[in-house]
Amino acid sequence: MPYTFKHTVSSFSIWGRARWRTLAWVLLVACTLAGCTHMQLLASYDDKTYEETIRIGREVDVHYARLVELAPELRHYAASAPQYVEIEADIRSLVRRNAARPLNEESQKISGQILKFWTQYRDKHREKDAYPDARFDSDRFSRLFNAAVAAEEVKRLQTDDRN
Repeated sequence: MPYTFKHTVSSFSIWGRARWRTLAWVLLVACTLAGCTHMQLLASYDDKTYEETIRIGREVDVHYARLVELAPELRHYAASAPQYVEIEADIRSLVRRNAARPLNEESQKISGQILKFWTQYRDKHREKDAYPDARFDSDRFSRLFNAAVAAEEVKRLQTDDRN
């Protein structure tokens, strides 16, 4: 059969229709699957973790406020030891709670940092039996607890966006 323009156009349009039909089906299936899946990149919001983070942050604030109110030469470790024990137990509980939740790496990291600094500053206070820089350490904990609360707030916003 000799090559003609009519032959080229008719074979192109048949091939073109089949290709477009196949492409339409692929797009339809892809859109359907995308609509059916829910990809979660963050842990779900947990009101108990949010409230516990605020409560522990308040305990730490009170602890440091009491220390700062004392004259530096009166900031002995023995007077604060019971508070250190109680607050450390609460922080460890928060670390465990965050570790138990999947997709919660940011909150795990922040609560781990809080625990690390808490034990580090407690040990420094115990060794020196003084705490001249309590105000600066208090500021660090404020920033860390603000970050922990903000991390939970983001999860609440994600939950609200889905509803």
